[in-house]
Amino acid sequence: MTDPLLPRLVANLRALERRIEAARRRGEHGAQAVELLVVTKAVPTAWFPLLSGAGLSAVAENRVQAAESRRSKAPPGWTWHLIGHLQRNKAARALRLFDVFHALDSLELARGLAGFRAGFGAPWPVYIQVNAADDPRKGGITPPEVPSFVKALAELPPLLPVGFMTMARQGAGEAETRAAFRTLREVRDDACRLGVGATPPTGLSMGMSADFELAVEEGATLVRLGSAVFEGLGAATDPASGASLAHEGGRA
Repeated sequence: MTDPLLPRLVANLRALERRIEAARRRGEHGAQAVELLVVTKAVPTAWFPLLSGAGLSAVAENRVQAAESRRSKAPPGWTWHLIGHLQRNKAARALRLFDVFHALDSLELARGLAGFRAGFGAPWPVYIQVNAADDPRKGGITPPEVPSFVKALAELPPLLPVGFMTMARQGAGEAETRAAFRTLREVRDDACRLGVGATPPTGLSMGMSADFELAVEEGATLVRLGSAVFEGLGAATDPASGASLAHEGGRA
């Protein structure tokens, strides 16, 4: 029997895909393709088959401890993204659980991750978190630090920088939000011109449910959406995760 929530979820996803494509076409800096990453950190694990039924295969969580129990209940073949700040004492566990990391915010953490990853074989894809909004409540390196940070990462082959991540300041207006996303795009462009590393870090992980269209117009290659995906499906709060969909970020 088809889950009665499935048509609404599929409709939400198709509507978001249309909005993403429209924003991509409007923007002067639109990427060739934009990935929609679904933030599942507050979704009950009983909904995982529903997500698979909607064709989802890439999901994001923000806490290592919660993901340890939640991933075991997920269908095989999903790609798991860690979007929350990672404490170094959980680095080894995160490497086993997640396929991509979006919040590399210090060289100390990078060196620790590289040490743990050395025995895994393939390098771990990471996004460098940049505090492009100059928000004291957010982590991340500053834009002027990016060139030296990228050069240092080139000396840590167990990590593969694939791009940059940022968040706009909560409550910021359109001009300020757009400026933060524009800053990240410019940081990315400057880093790619350095020619450091085997693969240019071209990705831009930016934009959440409240501001993803601005992010796409400014060149996002990946948007992290939670509440917009599950709108109208009822309360989505998983007691095991201790999270809600109000904010699509957090601490690991």
